[in-house]
Parts: sequence; C-alpha cells; structure tokens
Amino acid sequence: MSHLIIGILMILASIARGCPFCARQLLQQLQQQQQSQQQQESYRAIGSLRPFGADKPTRVQEFNRTGVLHPEYQIPATIRPGNVSQFYYLSPREGPPLTLLVSPCSGPISWTVSYVEPPENDQEAEGIKSQTRWPVKTLKPGSPLFTYEGADDQNFTIPKTRAGLYWFEIKSVESVAGNDDSARRSPGTVLLYATSTSLDHVPGIYANEKEHRHRSLRFQQRRSKRRLTVSWNKSHVDPHLSNYCLAVTSGTQPQPSTLCAARNILKTHPHTTRTGSSSKEYHHRGVPEGLHCVRQTKLTLHRMRYDTTYNFTLYVVNTRNNVSNRVATDTIRFKKPELTLRTGRYTTANLRKTDGFVNFRYRPPDNTSSVFHILPCGGGIVKAKLSGPGVLREKEVVGYASLRVPPLPPGKTYTLRISTTPQELVRVSTIKVLATQESSTIYPQIPTKNPPREYRSLRTCHEVTIGVEPAGAAKYCILVKELRSSSSLASVTTVPDQCGLHRRRRSEYTFEVCEEKRSPPKDRALPFTLSRLQPGKAYLLQITAQLKGQSLSYPLLGVRTRRSCDT
Repeated sequence: MSHLIIGILMILASIARGCPFCARQLLQQLQQQQQSQQQQESYRAIGSLRPFGADKPTRVQEFNRTGVLHPEYQIPATIRPGNVSQFYYLSPREGPPLTLLVSPCSGPISWTVSYVEPPENDQEAEGIKSQTRWPVKTLKPGSPLFTYEGADDQNFTIPKTRAGLYWFEIKSVESVAGNDDSARRSPGTVLLYATSTSLDHVPGIYANEKEHRHRSLRFQQRRSKRRLTVSWNKSHVDPHLSNYCLAVTSGTQPQPSTLCAARNILKTHPHTTRTGSSSKEYHHRGVPEGLHCVRQTKLTLHRMRYDTTYNFTLYVVNTRNNVSNRVATDTIRFKKPELTLRTGRYTTANLRKTDGFVNFRYRPPDNTSSVFHILPCGGGIVKAKLSGPGVLREKEVVGYASLRVPPLPPGKTYTLRISTTPQELVRVSTIKVLATQESSTIYPQIPTKNPPREYRSLRTCHEVTIGVEPAGAAKYCILVKELRSSSSLASVTTVPDQCGLHRRRRSEYTFEVCEEKRSPPKDRALPFTLSRLQPGKAYLLQITAQLKGQSLSYPLLGVRTRRSCDT
C-alpha cells in the first residue's frame, strides 16, 4: 500500500508541474510495479512456476488492494461500521465527464466526493524525488463537490473533470428503524460504478430520474383465481440489453431501495422458461413474495392471498455493464373478486376457489323491494349478509333461502357477502344467487318450520306414507333412492342440493312420482303414498315443488319398509 501512495504522490507532482505526459507515464509504471510485485509474491507462495494466466489479478482483487476504481466496471466495496472507507479515481487528463453511481446494498450510507489539491508549499526546484516524500497527511481534499445520505441509488456527474485524483469517502449510517445490533456490527456492501464517457453510455434512466421513477406498473387480477398479472413498458434505452427484476413484498415489509439490497433480503425465484400463452409472459406458481428477474415485460404471480397488501418494486438491469436502477414502485391490495348481480339473472361463484366467501355488487334499478334467492350448490349451510347505505341484513341459508330487503335507493351500490366455514366447503362447491323484485314470484314458497315426515303407523312391506307442508299451487315430485342398508340412514344429511335438480333425477334415483296440486290446503299437510317398494329396505326421499319451471327441494327424508307383513 505504501508503494501505491508513493506512486499517487508522484502523479500529483507531475500534474502540479503541468506535465500530463509525465503523469500518464508514471501511472503506467505504477501498474507495472504492482503486477511485478504480485508475481514475486505469488512465486514465493507457490514455490514453483505459475500456471498459465494466473499472473494478472482480477479487477475485484486489484480494487480491494488499491481502492482505485476502474472505469466502466461495476465493483462491490465493503463498508465497515464505524469507519470511513476511502476510494479513489485517477483522471489521467482534463476534460471528459465523470459519473459515479453508488448503490447501497446493506442500508443507508453517507458519501462525499472531493478533488485532491496538490500539497501546499510546493517547490518544483527540488524535483520529483522531493515530491515523493510528501507525508500522506499533506494530501488535503478540497471542499466536497457532492454529498449524499440515504439508501437509494444515487449518481453524481462532473461535467468537466480536472486531471488528478478524486477522493470518495463512504460510511454506513444507522437506520432509524434498525434495532438489530448484529446488523450494525456487520460489514456492509455498496456497488460502485464510474464512467468517464458521456451519460449516453449509462442507461438513460439515470439522466432523468424523476420522470422514470414514477413509471407505473399495470396490474390485472384474474377473476375467481388467486392470480395477478404485472406488466410494464420496455426500457427505452438499450431494450435488447435490458433485463427486469420485480421485488414483491407483503404487509409492512419494507420495499428494497436498490436491486442489490433486494438480493440480500429476498429470495430469488428462477424463471427459466415461459409457460404462459404469450411468449412475452412468465408464470411463477410458488409463493409470490421474493425477487423475480425476467427478460420480458409481463409476469403472472400465483397463490396470491386475499385481503393482503403487496408492495412491488421494478428494477431495470443493463446487461452491458450490470448497472441497475429502480424505475417504478407501487402498492396494491389483493381483494376478493366482486361479481355483479343483475336483476333477473343468475350469478354463480365457486366458493372453493375463493376460500369460502365471495362478494356480489348490486345496484337496484328502481325504488322497490328486492329479493335475493340464494342456492348453495352441493348442499350445505352458508351465511348471507347484505350491507350498504342504511341497510344491514343477515341470514343463515340452509339449502335455500330468500333474503328480502326494503326498497333501496337507486344509483347506490350494495354488497351481498356469501360466506361459509371450511367444514361446509366439503359439501358446498358453488353458490347461485338470483336478484328479483318483490312483485315477481320465481320459486315456490317451501315452508321451513316443519320438514317432511313419515307416518310410521301406515308403513307396510311395500308402501310408506309421508306428509309435507304445502308450498302452494305447484307440481310435487318425490324422487326415491334405494340405500344399500338401513344403517345408511344415520349418515344421510337432510340438507338438499338445490342446484341441478332435473339433471339428477334419472342418474341418482330409482324412480320418481309426480302429482299436480292446483288448490292444496293451507292448514294441513299433503299426504303422499309411495308403493312398489321392497320389504326391509331403506330409501332416501327428495320431495320437490315446481313452479313455472323452477324447482326447490324440501329437506331430505329417510324411510324404511317393514321386513315382514301379515298377508
């Protein structure tokens, strides 16, 4: 390191005497001396001839030894807590601009740029040798040209450099929210990139940060699926050399300010192939949180969680120099998909794909009472809750229910929320909802107080008699299904599946008996006698009432015949 300082002082002396050619020559000599010294140390360490190609150190090794930045090459630097790290940039001539890009990887830092003035009381008559004996303390950086403190990518440009030495001082800064003692004691990392050419060589996103930092991300939530597609525009600078990294966090987890910081704290998900319908789309089917680096401008995330806030940060990486920049940040809340109810039309939602609940949006067409017909498909119990301006109604739905509400003001939006428990999801697959006006009659009015019952005293070996509460003028049908054993009656649920009643008649039931009742009594049950049954058998009965093509089922009823009868 002492040889390096002596060499730097000799270069400064040449610049002070107005000899740029001497400075370049001394710089070349300094590099040759460093290579020769490394060769000798390598020979002594190995004790034999060096292998081919092992004489030249890597740029990282040379930087760690000298602290001198190489132009056009991004390099990591270690920052030790409590210490001020110093780095240098040698400008061999006057004129070309200098741009320094600093990316903190381990939290906020503070860094300054200064130009090193020649030592005071310079006496040219003593020659170069006297200049090499200047103490290091006599190297006095001038006033800071630039100072920054924070955790973001930051760049500083000198439009016209002076021949000589530029001095960079970087130190870590304790984060306001950081309470981890081990993190404060561990070394940090920054990425340094210096370029002596014009800004056109660096991605243009650096030239106008304010404009591109607010570039928006586009989100498309897939209905009834926990998927989210994120897309963005191509980089307008070197699009064929640009890769994109999307950092995804959730909740209160902070968004990484830089790409290298994101790589330190987030899991990197590989994306080796495109699996979407478009060649420009990638799919990630695992946990969405993490770092996703792709070549295209569209990414579909799976397994999103409802009612969760997600944070997104987009970085563009230029593959020519590996320089990255944050170009967009956004936050969204992944909500349950809302379906729209239209008067007189069925709306269906799959509760299993929406984790057991779904929201329906409803805007009443006029100021009349509304009725919501709710049918859980598969059988089961759900809860219905209607909320909106001045309205809050709740009801438990067992197989089927209608929710009546008073006249709703038109133009306002109301939400009908259907939910169920994980246990009921085993039976309930989808939910069907129909919104109608109070004046229209869609379904027969199935009584809910008294379920169907069997008159056991009338039971025979081949017949059973049942009674049901009337549902008005309708067509009553009884579907009969023979069970394998009498013990099966204990495990039969009484909650019917109201969806697809007509489709199941032939495939699931043994036979069907229908009877039209135009004027049924209102004060007593309707009796039905089923014959053609087998002795000692158990049967499952489903009684339905049909009105104007719409059918509803009573609760299921299990019956059995006698084993033996006196003839």
